[in-house]
Amino acid sequence: MSTFVSGYINDLSAVKDNIKLRVRILRTWMQPVFSKPNISNMEMIVVDEQASHLFCNTRMQATVRTALVNGFKHQLEEGSAITLQRYSLGEIQPKYRIVKRGLRLSFLSNTIIEKCPDYTGSLYGFDFRPSRTITDLKTEEDGQFDVIGQVVACEDLDNYDKNGPAGKKKPITLIDPEGNELSCTLWGSYAQQFPDFLNKCSDYGKIIVVLQLAMMKVWDGKMCIQNGFNATRLYLFNGKDTISTDGFRDLEAIRQSLLAVQGNENSENTASRISTASRNSTKEDFVSKVPMKCTAELLDVGHGVPSIIVGTISAIQEEEGWWYLGCRTCRKKVVKSSDIVDLENETPPKPSGGPNEWWCSKCKATVTGVKTQFRLQVRVQDDTGTVSVSIFNEEVQAMVDNMTAYQLVDKYGKSDGLFPPEIMDIVDKKFVFKVLIDEYGIKKLMPVFNVMRMSNDADIIQSVCATATPRKPENEATSSKVVNVTPLGNHLLLLFVTPQNELKNAGAKRDETSTDTGSLEKRKANAVENPVMGYQEESNATKKTKLEMLKEIKVEKP
Repeated sequence: MSTFVSGYINDLSAVKDNIKLRVRILRTWMQPVFSKPNISNMEMIVVDEQASHLFCNTRMQATVRTALVNGFKHQLEEGSAITLQRYSLGEIQPKYRIVKRGLRLSFLSNTIIEKCPDYTGSLYGFDFRPSRTITDLKTEEDGQFDVIGQVVACEDLDNYDKNGPAGKKKPITLIDPEGNELSCTLWGSYAQQFPDFLNKCSDYGKIIVVLQLAMMKVWDGKMCIQNGFNATRLYLFNGKDTISTDGFRDLEAIRQSLLAVQGNENSENTASRISTASRNSTKEDFVSKVPMKCTAELLDVGHGVPSIIVGTISAIQEEEGWWYLGCRTCRKKVVKSSDIVDLENETPPKPSGGPNEWWCSKCKATVTGVKTQFRLQVRVQDDTGTVSVSIFNEEVQAMVDNMTAYQLVDKYGKSDGLFPPEIMDIVDKKFVFKVLIDEYGIKKLMPVFNVMRMSNDADIIQSVCATATPRKPENEATSSKVVNVTPLGNHLLLLFVTPQNELKNAGAKRDETSTDTGSLEKRKANAVENPVMGYQEESNATKKTKLEMLKEIKVEKP
């Protein structure tokens, strides 16, 4: 009868399973059995006391079959240290491997599990892989590994539609202590974990990411990494603070080396690349060579020529919706490839694809990457009229506390009829807009202008209005009454009455005969009704325009 001896994971083999192991449980999860979704085994990743930068491959995958789960699960908690005896070692196929090791530890009905209070190994057993050993690969390798890096860029939290169910994704870019960049995509709950951390973080320029048990994936011809389905753990740190938490103290030296690579200036640039906010509008975006117009003047501006307007959003045109799925390359709205039908034989055939393929009419190609985008059509009103404008993704996002379109869709559902209160809150607020109209917008029954930039900053609005050329109201009068119109050479003389002129004219005419003067009030009334009585009418062929006539009118000042 064989006896049990103390040893490590690296001592195990198909013929040597009588080793009493001292391990820590890094991760546990329930895994449905292939082709038997109602049956789930308990899967684990364990690590022993040899785990360090000197010893690699000290992790092992373990399985508890469904029938034994209830008997063992209370002893198998994540983070606990235990000893194991009487287990079986079996082969695990490469495509099912979480770690590199080809053997899997299987629990038996008589497996002995005991607590190990004197375990001296690491709490998390990190085994970091250099980025260069990943990016230099041409084909994917099986197994999962640990990665650490500083975030230097990220994209918005977005959606994906894969194999039916939709989910979340968050692409980020990491840099390692050697300065090598590595693209990483977080999926599902891991994608949501990152923006949740950003909301609590005061310095976006020094975020440290630890992705434990990551996996590699080729994307756009480059080797990238992503989280796995179950085993992966994501840890996030604010790099400006010393890492002193138990279990993570070994990361402090790496944190310092990462910050040394970036430097303070690069960290400031990194913060702007990570921020989920829209571009912040500045005074220079509006107070420039672009002319300010009122809404009534916009239709006189040629298409493609920008203008500045100031107005209040009086309504949202809800029938136009507020979000759409757009192509990642050009942002054009996409449709399911499988939904495209050729109605005419002469129409060039369009591709038809699976449920995860989308057709972009602008790129004229089938795309697999789509992004949830904002698009609002609103009515903007000023003192001259109302106009329709379309507001797109970045500008809408800036108005809704930097929430992405996907986050609002995820929160309120996909129904276009339900407008989130975060969006409805913009109604009755005053903004300054930089707008233009394209060939598509000008052909609509009611022209629609596209918003390039917008801001509701009171200082910016005040500055824009202060630099605008004052408009003279069409109904503004320079005097209250017209008293007389008489011919003067080839011109007309219009006499406008002020209180002083009226007294002078009355005194000057007091001695004239009644046949020459008549009633002052009658003359004033006649002048108003017939302002050009002294002007000889011309034929229709030679009649002067109103503009030419007005240019020839001389106004007597008081």
